Parts: sequence; structure tokens; C-alpha cells
Amino acid sequence: MGRALLGTESVTVPRGRDRLEAAIEAVDSVCARHAGNRDSAVLVVPDDPRCRIGSAATVLHEGGCVRVASELGAQLTYLTLRGLVEPQSTVAVVDIGKSGTSVSVVDVGSGLVHDADWTDSFRGATVAAAVREHLLSAYGTPAPRSPFDDATLDDGVEWALEMLAVHRAVQVGGPFLGGSVTVFRTTVDRLVLDAVTAVSTWVYDVIARGRRRVDTVVLVGGPANLPLVRGVFARQWGEALVTPAEPQSLAARGAAVLAARASTASRRPLASAS
Repeated sequence: MGRALLGTESVTVPRGRDRLEAAIEAVDSVCARHAGNRDSAVLVVPDDPRCRIGSAATVLHEGGCVRVASELGAQLTYLTLRGLVEPQSTVAVVDIGKSGTSVSVVDVGSGLVHDADWTDSFRGATVAAAVREHLLSAYGTPAPRSPFDDATLDDGVEWALEMLAVHRAVQVGGPFLGGSVTVFRTTVDRLVLDAVTAVSTWVYDVIARGRRRVDTVVLVGGPANLPLVRGVFARQWGEALVTPAEPQSLAARGAAVLAARASTASRRPLASAS
């Protein structure tokens, strides 16, 4: 019933490498470790949210080598399983990813998408870039940086943003005068407050223009872990806002539930008719 997460695996895809090929390799690796098989796997793929309008988000597509689900469908599956959204409600799923922010207004019971839009004005990369430039400006050395320095700094900033979801300050190493510096949550809040406020207003406008009354707004994606992001959206939506735990992995968890259901259904004996 989706209550046991056996394991996760994160894979970095080198530039120039085919992403689908890398994803299939990751699927096979996870299946091998947990005695699964590719036939029962579900791969979640990104899509253009605006193409979802009028379609059912929860449909599972039979691909050439694995079953394929949309990010929204997988997210909705997990949200429903956990009782975070009501089956008879209309919800707006706000997904803040690395490349942009999407909002999808969907009927939970049928999975029908009534409205959707996307913007690249605020994304996870926006937050990371703002923090990176601040650190280099305030603490960076005048010496030329190597590719290794840049990669170390990028990894450190991403790790810091994850940790600042639960800590008020973290240490980040990099090409700095002191070797490492302290990043405060209040500093990150100051750097991105205007951008977060702007995207919250954009989400409100997208939902307000639609014909459907939205009962619940769900905030997902890595930046949804940041208290500032949750706080700005909570001021806009109040009790209607739902912020799931580990919002960055919601689609992956939903895909696991879809895979389990599809696998169970395929093993179910056919009914006979007379």
C-alpha cells in the first residue's frame, strides 16, 4: 500500500548522455537490487503542463520497454493514497522544479486536468544561482576558479539548500578566503523573497482565472522544503495549503504505487463468463 520504501537511487547524467537510456539503466539497477523486473516498473517523465489540459493525468501508458506515467499523475496517486487530498475535490498542484514552476488544476476523482500553466520565472536553479553568486561576491578569492572549484561549489550550494529546510545555518566549502563559509537561512530568504512572492501571485492568478473552484493547493518540488516558500504560500492560501513531507520525491513515490498496482493487476486471474 505504498507504506514501505525499500530504497532509492540517485544518478547523475553526464552532459551529452541520452537521458532515457540513463533512466532505463537506473530502473534496471533498482530492480536488480530488489528482485524486481523492468516489466513491472513505472517511469515518470516530465511533460509540458499546458498539454495536460483536458486529459486524465493518472493514465498509465504502455511504453516500449517500461510503463510511463506523468509527473502529475504520480503525484496525485500518492497524495490520494496518503489521504492528503479528498477524492471528491478539485486541487491545484504547484510544482516548483529545477527548470520552472507549474500549476495544474485537476479533479482528484477522475484525474481530469481542467487548467495548467508553466513559467520559468521561478525555479530551483534560480535559488541556487542567487546563493552561489552571493557567496562568490561576499567571500570568493580573486584567484581563477577551476572546473573542480565550480563543481564543488555547485554541489555545496545544493546540499546547503536541502539542509536549510531543517537547519538555520550550514557550512559550505568552496573557493573562499576562509576555506568554508556559513550560509544562513535568513540570507537565502532575503535573496529570494521577491521571486517567491512573485511566483505565489502568478499561481494565484492562474487559479483565479479558471472556472473551477479549487479546494486544496498542494506545494511540491525541492524548493517547497524551504520554510520561506511554504510561509509565503501559506499567507496566500491559509488552511487550503497542503505541504507534503519530502515534496521533492512525491512523483517517485507515486510511481512506485502505480507500479505496485499495475503489477498486482497483471497477476490477477481473468474472470470467466458464461
